[in-house]
Amino acid sequence: MEDERLDKMVDNLYLFFPLFRKKVFKHRKRSHEGKMPHSYYHVLKILDKHGNLPMSKIGRNVHISKSNMTSLIDKLVENGLAERLPDQNDRRVINISITPKGKDVLKDWRKNSNNEIKKSLSVLSEEDLETFYVSVENIKDILHKL
Repeated sequence: MEDERLDKMVDNLYLFFPLFRKKVFKHRKRSHEGKMPHSYYHVLKILDKHGNLPMSKIGRNVHISKSNMTSLIDKLVENGLAERLPDQNDRRVINISITPKGKDVLKDWRKNSNNEIKKSLSVLSEEDLETFYVSVENIKDILHKL
């Protein structure tokens, strides 16, 4: 790809993320005032999807440093959303597991969040929705290659 197009793409990426957050996830500011940080939901989603995991693997999945993961997991455990479990095969490893309360919180969050995002997207035509869907799938596939 020529340098000029590549530079334009990089400039557009800097604009893309704030615009995406503002237009698609605009409900986040309203719905999470006084509630848990978004990173808690990322961790709960990873635990729900993959089951018991050591803190280091969770951190890699959600791109949070090990030092920040400790306090985050402490808060999840303190709120009854996750629990620490000893690893069956290695006594040095402590796995983190989502609790039933954590699953309920995650389920409610998904429901509310999905409804708000669908509401944001409802102003688009069927053609625009299809284009957006394909574009998001393409971006996801390309990002996985990086």
